[in-house]
Amino acid sequence: MEKAIFIEKESQNIYKVALKKELYEKDAVMMAANKFSDKCYIKIDALENQYVGVWFKLKYEVNTEVVQKMLAEFCNEALEIQIRLDLEKRFGNLREIIYRKAFSPVGGIQE
Repeated sequence: MEKAIFIEKESQNIYKVALKKELYEKDAVMMAANKFSDKCYIKIDALENQYVGVWFKLKYEVNTEVVQKMLAEFCNEALEIQIRLDLEKRFGNLREIIYRKAFSPVGGIQE
């Protein structure tokens, strides 16, 4: 069984996270990466075998434990955004119907 996420250290302060394209859309990866641009320089590019690579070059010197926590937070953020995107696709129309109904004029009241 293939893993959905891979994290590896490429050099002294560069780390790569590989996410499976079938599970993570481009928008989810981009939005998650944007949330970490204050801590890292980030590069996103396609990899082989249906993966997208996200490289993090740290802006500041930090210990390994902090880096691991940050990369785990990135993975969780990408997952959370992907779930929101999936729910939007699935139930977006229903939300619009409820919204229109909730804000439609009530019968018998004249404007």
